[in-house]
Amino acid sequence: MNPEYENRPTAEQAAAKIRLMGFDVDGTLTDGGLYFGNEGEVMKRFSVFDGQGLRLLMDHGIKVIWITARSSSIVEKRAKDLGIYQLVQGCKTKLQAYDDIRQSLGLDWQECGFFGDDWPDYPVLQQVALAATTPHSPEPMKKAANWINSRPPGDGAARELCDFILANQPEYRNPWECR
Repeated sequence: MNPEYENRPTAEQAAAKIRLMGFDVDGTLTDGGLYFGNEGEVMKRFSVFDGQGLRLLMDHGIKVIWITARSSSIVEKRAKDLGIYQLVQGCKTKLQAYDDIRQSLGLDWQECGFFGDDWPDYPVLQQVALAATTPHSPEPMKKAANWINSRPPGDGAARELCDFILANQPEYRNPWECR
């Protein structure tokens, strides 16, 4: 681990305490590509598998927020369909947006995590207990992270993170687990 973050808990320790999990959208919940239709409309692909992971987090009582620098009606629709606690779009200062939500919920930074993949996410990753990023992120972001996914963004990366968090939550029991 980077000496700058030596006081940060391990990813497992952090995941056990998560009550608020934030996600960037492009490059984590999607593959980061922008698809343009004939009429200039922008399209994005979301994974149902990732969506189910987010629902599992929320069903366990973890608040899920999305903070993205872009604005899109597609993202708004997907967030609404999933029941995302809060969506912040067109955000240039993600740390401030995250901190405002965190404070409104009365949470400590040790109860917070974020999954981001590029420079606008870096200040948030430096602050939260569970700092998650992707293998394609800039090197300083990977050094700030205490968890890096192995599944492709937009195709299981978020689900992998959700499953990791839940596996480390005390008292979590998968509702579909055979007994």
